[in-house]
Amino acid sequence: MNRIAIEPVEVKRAAFRPVGTVEDLGAPIHNSTSHAAAFAKSAEGRTIMYLSLDGAHGEDARLGIVDLDEERLLEAIRLPDAMGGFTMTVANDDSVYVASHNKGNVYRYTPADGKLETLGKPTPETTFGYSLIPAGKDAVFGGTYPGAVFYEYSPAGGFKLHGPKPFEPGEHYVRSLAHWAEAGVTYVGIGSHPRLKRYEHAGGHIGELLPESYWNDEFVYDLNIEGGRLFVRLNPSNRMLVYRLTLDSQGRITEQLEREVPNVGSLGVSEEYEGCVYYASAGTIHRYDIATGEAASLGVDTTIAPYKLSFVQLADQESFPGRTLIGAGCRMGKTRLFKYNPTTGAIRITDLDIPGVPTNVQCVVAGSDGHIYTGAFLVGGTSVFDPSTGLFTEYKGVGQTENIAEVGGKMYFSVYPHAKLFEYDPAEPWSMVRGGSNPRQLFNLSAEEQDRPYGLTTGGDVLYIGTICGYGKLGGSITAFDPRSGSRKVYRNPLPDLSIVTLVHHSGKLYGGTNVWGGLGIKPARTEAELLIFDVFSEEARGIPLPVPGLKAITALTFGTDGLIWGMAEGYVFAFDPASESFVHLAHLFPDIRYGEQSIWRDASLRFGKDGALYGTVQGKYLFRYDPAVASMETLVEDGARFLAEDREGRLYFSDGKTRLRRYTLPG
Repeated sequence: MNRIAIEPVEVKRAAFRPVGTVEDLGAPIHNSTSHAAAFAKSAEGRTIMYLSLDGAHGEDARLGIVDLDEERLLEAIRLPDAMGGFTMTVANDDSVYVASHNKGNVYRYTPADGKLETLGKPTPETTFGYSLIPAGKDAVFGGTYPGAVFYEYSPAGGFKLHGPKPFEPGEHYVRSLAHWAEAGVTYVGIGSHPRLKRYEHAGGHIGELLPESYWNDEFVYDLNIEGGRLFVRLNPSNRMLVYRLTLDSQGRITEQLEREVPNVGSLGVSEEYEGCVYYASAGTIHRYDIATGEAASLGVDTTIAPYKLSFVQLADQESFPGRTLIGAGCRMGKTRLFKYNPTTGAIRITDLDIPGVPTNVQCVVAGSDGHIYTGAFLVGGTSVFDPSTGLFTEYKGVGQTENIAEVGGKMYFSVYPHAKLFEYDPAEPWSMVRGGSNPRQLFNLSAEEQDRPYGLTTGGDVLYIGTICGYGKLGGSITAFDPRSGSRKVYRNPLPDLSIVTLVHHSGKLYGGTNVWGGLGIKPARTEAELLIFDVFSEEARGIPLPVPGLKAITALTFGTDGLIWGMAEGYVFAFDPASESFVHLAHLFPDIRYGEQSIWRDASLRFGKDGALYGTVQGKYLFRYDPAVASMETLVEDGARFLAEDREGRLYFSDGKTRLRRYTLPG
């Protein structure tokens, strides 16, 4: 369909009008989770576990220092400007390194003097750090996103890059590293199209080791060298490949693929212990015999997918003689560790007593019960706010909730990763934290290559989900799910190479906001978003070009009482008449908002208020009011506004763009 351009109206920006009241209601969700660990002995002889404790926007992550014998937090040191860290290590000089997100800084802590240094970023574009490992007497190796850089840091030399930038052409992640010092090589794991590279430090030669039959995964996620073997875990399939490593007298290196081990859920394997390495599958400890290649379940459920496994010697040698396997992970909003002794079979599982911190709000939705539901970023959590009491009730167990919708009195949570759908019955107790089935996961869309389920709407008794595909892929999907029968149908890539991030339903048709970006790690194939029209009866999809060329994303849609579909694309607000299938209104409310090259999956939220005006949030900063009848706009909040919901009294709820819930009460 050809583009039909219309002229934008001249927007009147009101200098003053009686504004309502903005209230800070507080932080709805708190967590005390972590995503990396490392182990060491203190000068006093204590067995120490270092943790990278999660923070949030406006809430610094922390370096946690835990006495592993006492299972007690000794100290939490703030990591300035870090939201968290997915990797940490103890260097050979006993200093502790953490690589962080979203600013990408690397930190160094020296236990001898208790000093923490912010070392900066490996490259200017780095936002996430991965796979810190010791190198030499006092250095570390690490990987980055974006840029796919393999770097070294040493106190004397600072940051130094190894190999090309990016390390693999067209890729964005160096996700994992393993260093074989004797051979002078480092193995480099790439994503979001998996590659396994051997990098020879002496000459800079790079070779590929991963057979093409495994290139249908997304990441070489974890690498470990133990017992003369290279352990390579792929994601999201959770296959682990085992290579035999040999170095002959002439210095020639060979890597022979020996085994494929399925369903490895831990982030890599433990150190070698008595000829075996240990890993977790669905939370259960498994042992892999290096000599025979046999993997066996030990039948011990740890209840977590460990991000770290390591053998240490504990002080309690009566209960845990010799060396004990320690695993650390997250569970129900807390950092959980287990101690498993392979000699006695003793197992101990503990939730560490670590003060929780506010977590980024990821969605804000009103339920028919009058409550305001919020979901949280990364480790998740759900909060229910009762406007009549002003109180929050927090629940744990559901992960990063992108959106919430209601069908038949039940709430449905769409969750990243793998585009999972959970069903919650508010009439029954929340039992997930006790191992119950309320909420319960109904399905995921990983088989359909979908990952981020932002779009969520209802049409009659059917729930519709709009999604962004997985890492390194393009093209979203629409999923139609009938809760009564449990049946679902997935419509993959209805508009080729465009993702679907917002949906509304009207008279048997879905209207979808699309964007040009797919999963992380791939460049867009298209330059403009389109308005999606999907007929739920004929199952046919069409794309309507926007009246303004070059707009990359439609991030909000809402149905107005005027019978029009209202939407927001970058800084423009538009109205689309579904009867004539034409754009009938266009207003450039925020001329400064233009999307660049970085992925923008979600931005604006829109809804009509009880006074008939269109309210919206955009850029995580602005709450605005727009009256289409007179093309007049007022900015009501400019210091933090994201998402938008309305209670029974017509009051508007939104986050501050970080961790807190706010409320706007209209004047009069």
